[in-house]
Amino acid sequence: MEEAEKPKPSPFTTLFGLFDAWVEHDVLPGIEGGALDRRDMIAVVAGLRRWERDGTWNAA
Repeated sequence: MEEAEKPKPSPFTTLFGLFDAWVEHDVLPGIEGGALDRRDMIAVVAGLRRWERDGTWNAA
């Protein structure tokens, strides 16, 4: 019964782990190396964090 009450991890967390670790290991090096656009990735990361916080993942 306790298992059913635990929140399920989001698909993002399941695939990539914690946001901060993903940003540090994948996003920042991509920005610094020129593979990712800084402005775009700021918006992407903010959107993903918002989805995690407001439960958008659970609606999918």
